[in-house]
Amino acid sequence: MARKRKSGGPSGRTILVVDDIPEYLDATRLTLEREGHEVLTSAGGEEALAVLRARPVDLVLLDYFMPGMTGEEVVGRLREFNPYVQVLLQTGYASERPPRELLRRLDIQGYHDKSEGPDKLLLWTDVALKAAYTVQALYKSRQGLRYILDVTPELHRIQPLEELLQGVLLQVAGLLGATDSFIAVTPRDGRRPSPPDDGFLAVVEGPELVIRAGTGRFNADERLEAALDAERLGRVRQAVQRGTVDVGHDLTILPLRVGGTATGVVYLDRAAEREGDAELLGLLANQAAVAIQNAHLYEMATVDPLTGVHVRRFLEQWLTRELSSALRSSRPLSLVMLDVDRFKQINDTAGHVAGDRALALVGSVLRQATRDADVVARYGGDEFTLVLPGTGGEGASAVCERVLRLLEGASVDGPGGPVPARASLGHTTLVAPSFSPEEIPRPIPHEYFEALGRALVIAADEGVYAAKRAGGARAHAGSAVAWPAFGAADRSRGRVA
Repeated sequence: MARKRKSGGPSGRTILVVDDIPEYLDATRLTLEREGHEVLTSAGGEEALAVLRARPVDLVLLDYFMPGMTGEEVVGRLREFNPYVQVLLQTGYASERPPRELLRRLDIQGYHDKSEGPDKLLLWTDVALKAAYTVQALYKSRQGLRYILDVTPELHRIQPLEELLQGVLLQVAGLLGATDSFIAVTPRDGRRPSPPDDGFLAVVEGPELVIRAGTGRFNADERLEAALDAERLGRVRQAVQRGTVDVGHDLTILPLRVGGTATGVVYLDRAAEREGDAELLGLLANQAAVAIQNAHLYEMATVDPLTGVHVRRFLEQWLTRELSSALRSSRPLSLVMLDVDRFKQINDTAGHVAGDRALALVGSVLRQATRDADVVARYGGDEFTLVLPGTGGEGASAVCERVLRLLEGASVDGPGGPVPARASLGHTTLVAPSFSPEEIPRPIPHEYFEALGRALVIAADEGVYAAKRAGGARAHAGSAVAWPAFGAADRSRGRVA
């Protein structure tokens, strides 16, 4: 029975036909194009290899005997850089049929005798293309699993929550190549959160989902209802409620859950087209959900919710780490103390709400004025501390001046009108160490770094007091601190001798 011609649109498959006979190339190209395939042609082995290096191809129909380079030689060269593309050898004579050992050795899918006509050719082509689909699906699953294994350590490293959310979004979108996507996270306390300084991307009610990172058409100044139509909005909510992946013809909705608790959802304006994509996304989503929950817990333990900077306990631990790093790298380190001017007066005259606003404003300014490598913490009450690794006295002074400029004209609303927010700053520098390796004990006592940290705080406080005495709203340098000789820590008095 003659094989019926395929009807319909493009197949989405690309075939390369390699033969040194122009008439056969043209006839085969037309036959395959009628089946909806994209067909590339090449008259020789070197030209075919150049095409295969430049273009993704599903199947190669390769003449077994060609002048200059045989089909066997072409396959050998091809397998050096592409072990997956399907290959069918074509023969013009029965005597050219390659032995089974050759098929196994070259990892090709079979051979076709040109004398058997187009129907047999199309039958072999269909078989090979089905094999190509299976191999590609397995390859993509393997690559997807490798991708997930590679990105998992990045997801679980200690990092700010906002940075993590953006990273999760990019990793999920990268897995599918999506361009328009967002990630929405359920607020921890179940209430609608107040936007931080950089703002939430969107807030959706009932259940509440706050968009926190977005790409493409999803903007920070629009609500989720404006970004999605009613149908998609309903599908997002349903996916979160059920905890199941939802794949449409042009979307993928990926709920993030830890056990039975929903932590958020990833939405992509692209379908998970291949079989197994949804499963791979689910594996990545499980890792992302745990990372987000851990980041929430870490942030709750280390970040002051009012000011958005770190808490004092985190500062003390991190300062010890930075002092140890400064010793190893022989680099300077500076420490800045900040005290809000007339803070008690703000509370007494404008109320504690205005005082809280002033503290939040100062925290925002300090985050804006520092680098990612710097540490900003609330030391206590209206006092803040900045640790500036690798920074000398001039750099510390520049940071202080940047803070003062950002606070110029800044105010918070009070019952009686705007209340100025000003601060006094003091800074000190720990000069680069100059110990010889023989002078440094192993291990270094933890108390050594603790005492050195206290000495830095005392020296920076001297600068704050000097700035206060001069009228406030300024910065002053305290005494520089030198690295003490090892064994010089006076533990009874808690200072460096």
